[in-house]
Amino acid sequence: MRQLVGWVTCSWLVTFFLWACIGICFGGCIDAPLEDDPAPITRIVIAWDPRRCGEPHRVVLELADEAGTAVSASTPCAIGMLALDADRLGFYEGRLYSWIAGEPIRSVVLLRLEVDTPLARWIVETPP
Repeated sequence: MRQLVGWVTCSWLVTFFLWACIGICFGGCIDAPLEDDPAPITRIVIAWDPRRCGEPHRVVLELADEAGTAVSASTPCAIGMLALDADRLGFYEGRLYSWIAGEPIRSVVLLRLEVDTPLARWIVETPP
């Protein structure tokens, strides 16, 4: 019985020291300083009915705030929504349009959005 208790205790001690050494040796790799990237303040979400998309195409949202900082994103129309992270609250102007590779853009909708909450959501007509 003493051998069993000694073996279990020894196993626990070896495991503890092994993990302690790993933590000391590799702790600097895990605790790296973060970049000074400002966290987004708000998320802008545009949604539409994905059942009305028709032929496969992408939907592109391009916005610029009052200071001229531009943000943009695109997604397949069948997804039904598009989200953008923005650095500030306020007014945004831009456009929403459909796009297929190798073809000109189509069905451009001009937007002026007032973003005054951390999550701003709009429902628009499905871009054909």
